[in-house]
Amino acid sequence: MNNAHKFECEATVTFLGFGAVQLGKKGNGYKNMIDTILSEETRIFRDMVRKFAQKEIAPHVKEWEKDGKYPPQYYEKLSEMGFMGLLVPETYGGTGGNIIHLVILCEELGRVGVSFPMTHVSACCRAIVNQGTEDQKRKYLPDLASGKKIAAYCQTEPEAGSDSGNMSSFADKRDGYYLLNGRKVFISNGKIASVYIVLAKTEKNLEKPSRGIAMFIVDRDIPGVAVGKTEELMGRHCSSLDEVIFDNVKVPSENLLVPAGGRGFKEIMAEFNGERCGNAAFCVGFAQGAYERALQYCKERVQFGRPIAELQGIRWTLAEMATQIQAARLLIYDAATKMETKKQSVAKEAAMAKRFANEMSIWVCDKAIQLLGAYGYTTDYEVERYYRDVRGWSMGGGTTQVCLNRIAREILA
Repeated sequence: MNNAHKFECEATVTFLGFGAVQLGKKGNGYKNMIDTILSEETRIFRDMVRKFAQKEIAPHVKEWEKDGKYPPQYYEKLSEMGFMGLLVPETYGGTGGNIIHLVILCEELGRVGVSFPMTHVSACCRAIVNQGTEDQKRKYLPDLASGKKIAAYCQTEPEAGSDSGNMSSFADKRDGYYLLNGRKVFISNGKIASVYIVLAKTEKNLEKPSRGIAMFIVDRDIPGVAVGKTEELMGRHCSSLDEVIFDNVKVPSENLLVPAGGRGFKEIMAEFNGERCGNAAFCVGFAQGAYERALQYCKERVQFGRPIAELQGIRWTLAEMATQIQAARLLIYDAATKMETKKQSVAKEAAMAKRFANEMSIWVCDKAIQLLGAYGYTTDYEVERYYRDVRGWSMGGGTTQVCLNRIAREILA
């Protein structure tokens, strides 16, 4: 493995030979259930990510928030640690991790109050790894894994959010290329991406419109590709949600990633399960960070002659916050573990984890603000930022309602 893709903690650790889970061990003395299913190497990875986040990231978060963007050094650090190629096999320059490593990374970064280009890792790179041809993998994955290039996932349109079948972007097959036209909105990291994974129809007037959707790899430097409006957001000020426009873009035929028809759309949607696990893990991380700040404050804040943590109403709120966070965490690891050990569909489990974690994190961050009182409403104590940032996670990767529909479909099948 390339030295740039090695993880450093007390000793150098790589993904080489990592076992993500070890099931069935009893009486091993680990302090919680999650520790019992993680291999020793994966627990070391978790500890390393936590140290990295606290040492290299946490001290700069407020400054980045004021600037409204992540500096180039942030992406460089992520690349040096191998995180940009987390789910890319070593053969193509990645670190050979899996969804459990993604869950760990998202939670620990969320805990200190930052996000990272998750769709680059979980949607774009993973789509090329799972669906791409050998030529596509060799052409795109090394630069994406190293962080030299960032990818953005382009699905949402003004009239096609949860209803993907209603998208109007169309790629007309020509001689040796597809002529792509369309407009995508709310695209994470659209303005900094060099590569786009684009969903567009190649067939019209089908009884089931979603069957006409295909997936393409589109280079930003192709004539006709443009970045439009960047949204002003309630939170996540360092990240961007952008409009990406495709105007008579000639996409080479060899850049077709998933064709329309057959199982094409199902294969495209299957990539959402990993993203939903990552999304949910970010929510757990943000909730954990807000909870820890509230817990510390309640231990130190004295009213009525004693720390408010000794008041029953406060204690119950803290207990409920801790319980909700752990419940969400277990749902996430249930889905991620099944993805990696059984290689089965986890549509239900991933939707459950995302829906619960999204709602839980909003509630926990809101309670954290309340526990801090007026201080919680100020920027000095950060919990207000955690609330603003976490609120948006329930919309990307499938809304709460879409996740509930998916759960219902699975249990009633």
